Amino acid sequence: MAGESHSRTGRPAVTNLFVLAAIAALVAGGIWLARTRRALHDCRTAFHALTTKAPIGIMVADEAGFCTFANDVWYELSGLDPGGALGHSWSQAIHPDDVPTVMQRWDESVRQGVPYVNEVRLVRPDGSIRTVLASAAPITDAVGHVSGFIGTVLDISGRRDAERRVREQTTLLQSFIDHAPAAIYVKDAAGRYLLINRRHADLWPAMRDGTVGTTPHAWFPEAIADSFLQTDRRVLESGEALTFEEMLPHNDGPHSYVTVKFPVLDEEGRAVAVAGVSTDVTELERARRALAARERLLRNLIEVQEREKQTLCHEFHDGLIQYAVGSKMMLESLKHTPLDDTTRPVVESVIDYLAKGIEDGRRVIRGIRPAALDDLGLQAAICDLCEEVRSGGIDVACELDPAIDNLAAPLQTTIYRCVQESLANVRKHSGAERATVRIVQDDGTVVVAVEDTGCGFASVHSDVSHAPDLEGGLGLLGMRERVRLAGGTCVIDSEPGSGTRICAILPIEARVTDAVTAR
Repeated sequence: MAGESHSRTGRPAVTNLFVLAAIAALVAGGIWLARTRRALHDCRTAFHALTTKAPIGIMVADEAGFCTFANDVWYELSGLDPGGALGHSWSQAIHPDDVPTVMQRWDESVRQGVPYVNEVRLVRPDGSIRTVLASAAPITDAVGHVSGFIGTVLDISGRRDAERRVREQTTLLQSFIDHAPAAIYVKDAAGRYLLINRRHADLWPAMRDGTVGTTPHAWFPEAIADSFLQTDRRVLESGEALTFEEMLPHNDGPHSYVTVKFPVLDEEGRAVAVAGVSTDVTELERARRALAARERLLRNLIEVQEREKQTLCHEFHDGLIQYAVGSKMMLESLKHTPLDDTTRPVVESVIDYLAKGIEDGRRVIRGIRPAALDDLGLQAAICDLCEEVRSGGIDVACELDPAIDNLAAPLQTTIYRCVQESLANVRKHSGAERATVRIVQDDGTVVVAVEDTGCGFASVHSDVSHAPDLEGGLGLLGMRERVRLAGGTCVIDSEPGSGTRICAILPIEARVTDAVTAR
């Protein structure tokens, strides 16, 4: 009985245990299911946030490659209506020229279960084109089977546009560099060539190939290469553009170049390279030397001419004029002696003729070269010119710097000729009642100004070729040439009815015109 009783009482206990275990399992399963649902919800929430907030297009496709989902960014990029990208409908947004390649590569990726990457052009409904980078990766299950694909679409239109603009600018710059008539090159801070243009290669054919990475020592004599690198260092140290004159070897002999070098800066403003533009000025240099030689010859001719005038005037003054003056004095002495009525009128007539001849001779001497310029100085000679004009009824004011008498003789002659020619035009062409002559020294120069209140003429300021004068413009042109040979400038300012102003500015220091010596 006791055993039977024990068996009876044990069965309910076992049953209770099974019930409790079942209940525990159900509770655990419910907890696991709740957690799983929560995790699934969290995943869906995260995926939704990812697809809606991400700045790129996102697509999901099944194992057959048919699109099952596309986010808003994809629709915005493609211009398709929501839902219009499902299945293979997304191909409607592909540029027609790209469709065959895109579909072929997509089909290969789906069949082989491999990632897909391709650059694609999308055509929007408004006709605009966007370039995107499309990529997709296979989604695999626990055993490695491909169950679908997830892909992204990144808009790279801005990057491609920027690259296109850079290519266009690079092409334009390269075209400009290659067609420039000057030799252009760039060297790094160590003096190694980074590029040379077509003109540079034409001038030094040996450098056409294999120049990049080499230094000037590989192509030029040591002294010239050293000078190149020295000027490069000066540019790098100064951080400014500098100009140099260079003599470089060629097959037909040395050529003269004017080179402008300037630093190439990085984003932080540091000089990292040197660019140079070298222009062949050999022909210009030859022309400059020839011009300098002609100018020296012309100045010498003018100086010789002035000396000849000076000699001629002295011969006239000390010879013929003195003989005429002596003869006149002798005849005048006869007037105090008894003469018959026939002889006295003849003597008086001869005296009058001699007086006129002497005056005409002196006037000719003053026109050729006044004795006052050599005997009394520039001030006296200018005052004599002004007095001569006053005798013609023109009021001439004269303002002279006393220091002009200390100027070099050739400069005094140039100043005198300027005033002489200007006053000659005032007297014979202006119709003026008043004129002013002003000569002053100012900061190493002499300023010569002659103004009148006459009729004036139409001029283009510094162009004297249209100015009226005694020789159809040659007088003022000659004056301008004298001033230019002396290293100065001559400006004529005149308007009809407003008078004329002639201004010459001459350097006091001797002008160096020999280009070869100067260099």
